[in-house]
Amino acid sequence: MIGSHSECICTPESPFKINVLRQPSLTRKDRGDIDVGLLMDSIRSDWKFKIWALDLPEFSADEIDSYQTLFRFIVSSYGRKNGKPDSHIWIDHTPSNIKYAHLLKSFFTKAKFIHIVRDGRAVAASIIPLVWGPNTVSGAARSWVKKVSQCLAIESSLGDNVIMRVRYEDLVADPVTILRSICLFLDIPYQPQMIMGTGYRVPAYTADQHSLLGKEPDAKRATAWERELMPRQVEIFESMAGRLLLSLGYTLKYDHGARRMNVIEQAASLVREAYKGKIINRIHQRRRIKRGISATGK
Repeated sequence: MIGSHSECICTPESPFKINVLRQPSLTRKDRGDIDVGLLMDSIRSDWKFKIWALDLPEFSADEIDSYQTLFRFIVSSYGRKNGKPDSHIWIDHTPSNIKYAHLLKSFFTKAKFIHIVRDGRAVAASIIPLVWGPNTVSGAARSWVKKVSQCLAIESSLGDNVIMRVRYEDLVADPVTILRSICLFLDIPYQPQMIMGTGYRVPAYTADQHSLLGKEPDAKRATAWERELMPRQVEIFESMAGRLLLSLGYTLKYDHGARRMNVIEQAASLVREAYKGKIINRIHQRRRIKRGISATGK
């Protein structure tokens, strides 16, 4: 939605912006001492960057002499290719951003963060069928608690002038009001076209899980988990994450009486995670990556 704004460009995920900082051959303890040429070579070889399908023009060391100017160059090049040459705000939705919020803020001093909170049971219903992430309700509960807790800690440390919390349920129920508040936080004017969420060009390898992009928000999605999860799955999730759900304002189906997993259920969960997560999902991921890269012609 924000990427649909005339001043913004939403790029594909960019985990390589953190990965390259971990390579001692490219960077040194002093962050200002970076070999931009080697940095660019490393980024070009990263499969996640290949999915951007971006042929970068040549540049000189005089023009680009730091980590920050290199990424401004990359993102502005992506904007020009995708019909938004004047966009000056980079919307980056890489999931791992929250883990490195302080590091990213140290490089991009004007950066702001948006923490989208969604009912964990809805997250479980959405993520269990996918070929990445947890494939059981117990795994989804553990993952949700861990990641939301990380985000809440970051909220506390950064402050509300740098990070904003948005409830998914509020966004789909009243998108105009929430988008106006987001624009106020980002100091950009609200634009009506944002509501359709057409500001992101979906990479081929994730197209199958982004079928709702470009459609007006549907408030029914907020409660779809009630139909998609079995009652016992809901109960297990609440037994593991109920207190966090309550603290975020969500209502429990089982109040405080949700039964924990028994030994048989725990064993079955471990087997499913091992089989689907370690074998089946990896096969599907390799196929998706190959399909995505081949679609870009790289």
